[in-house]
Amino acid sequence: MFNDNIKQNQNDRKGKYIMTNTTLETAFNRALGNGVNLGETFNQLIKNVVTGKSKGDTTSIVNVIAMANKKGDKIEQRIKRVFGLVFEGATFKTEKNKKTGKTTSKMIIKGIKPNQKVLDILDKLVDDKVSMRGDKFMQALIGKPAKKSSPLNVKSFIDTCSKRSTDELKEMQKIIKAAIKHQEKNVVVELPNKKAA
Repeated sequence: MFNDNIKQNQNDRKGKYIMTNTTLETAFNRALGNGVNLGETFNQLIKNVVTGKSKGDTTSIVNVIAMANKKGDKIEQRIKRVFGLVFEGATFKTEKNKKTGKTTSKMIIKGIKPNQKVLDILDKLVDDKVSMRGDKFMQALIGKPAKKSSPLNVKSFIDTCSKRSTDELKEMQKIIKAAIKHQEKNVVVELPNKKAA
């Protein structure tokens, strides 16, 4: 079903844009408090960069980054990240004009083709009304982050061990040795058979 929706979105996207960039920028600014509307508006801004009248013009993306930055909104980083997924290798540059002292920013995508798969996922997220601010939004684009193992809590480990019998501690010792062997030599861990009580 997900793939069917993606194919439909590809057909819908060809050559279409809904609003002008100026209208979308205003809508984006108003949507900063609503992650669902924010995602929908941002997706449309990206479509305009990909297939709109001003194809390849990233000014609107730079403008919404500036809007978010002005309000101190952390969504600015997500905008850059998502746009970087659509145009892999895009660079965001900020330069200060030596004469005027004004700072200008630009997003450079020259020669970079948009990632169709990411565009399709963005369309699906908009259709499903997923908030651009939520974890589900980024997980759909980049996958779930690998869980990092938490550091060993020595006190808790000692407390656990102190409640075990000598036989259980010997079994734990064998398991730990097998795990170390596995990590060092990358061999199959053979756990000792637990004796019946």
